[in-house]
Amino acid sequence: MIIGHISDIHWLDTTGAHVLDFMNKRISGGINLLAGRAKKHTKDAARCALETLKREGCDHLIVTGDISNLALPAEFSAVKAAMDSYFDDDHKTIVPGNHDYYTRESLKARRFEKMIYTSSPGNLDIGVSATWPFVRILGEVAVIGLNSARPRPWFVAGGILGQQQLDDLEKALQHPEVASRFKIVALHHNLFQVVTTPGECLRNLRERRELLAIAQKYGVQLMIHGHDHDYVYKKMDQLIVAEAGSCSVSSFKADNRAGKFNRYFIENGRLEKTETWRYEHGKYVLWKEIGN
Repeated sequence: MIIGHISDIHWLDTTGAHVLDFMNKRISGGINLLAGRAKKHTKDAARCALETLKREGCDHLIVTGDISNLALPAEFSAVKAAMDSYFDDDHKTIVPGNHDYYTRESLKARRFEKMIYTSSPGNLDIGVSATWPFVRILGEVAVIGLNSARPRPWFVAGGILGQQQLDDLEKALQHPEVASRFKIVALHHNLFQVVTTPGECLRNLRERRELLAIAQKYGVQLMIHGHDHDYVYKKMDQLIVAEAGSCSVSSFKADNRAGKFNRYFIENGRLEKTETWRYEHGKYVLWKEIGN
């Protein structure tokens, strides 16, 4: 089975938005856009990632959050239409990022849940009442989706899982239909601190140590995330933690910050190899291949 992994699309669309929609944290987001994010993240690069994955082969696509830029209705509608044109709902799994819950209003409206998932994202009943975590059984693979996104104060982009979600994750990982399969845990926030600037503490996942401990305890083989827009591939015994980067980045100053996506090749209960594709001169090309 080939699993595709994209993240941090940051699709911008202000169609139908009003001035009052920006009288909140979106002001800081607007400043970031004016400072260059709008030119750095392009729809052409994101579409090219989806097109390349479809052409090269992908049995299932996992998107690890920040599909929108400002959590506006038009953004969710447009980015879902773009993804749907390549992968239908049965062949993609999406978890939210902090930009998808950008304001308290977007959380209260349950915009991500209502516009991205028309029904429950999972297909296995793990005996919990909350939406997160959920489990999708895909043949020999079990995908567990987590929600680390919360509306946060201005200039804070850190993630929170909460004790209940961690407890429910342990419950899911002990389910016999999950325990017997290759296990992928997908969330938005990073598990390791890549950037070492002082402000990075405002972007971290609060329970990253606890999450890594649970993953290792129950034999999770692959944890994938986004958020950092950076390339990460770390082995911790049987566990691999991976991030390709943002698939919509079309201009960059360092190789590891270029637009990228991953393909994971899973056979006979193990990860055989990982491909990382990079956006160069208007197209995606194979950048790195790691065998396991």
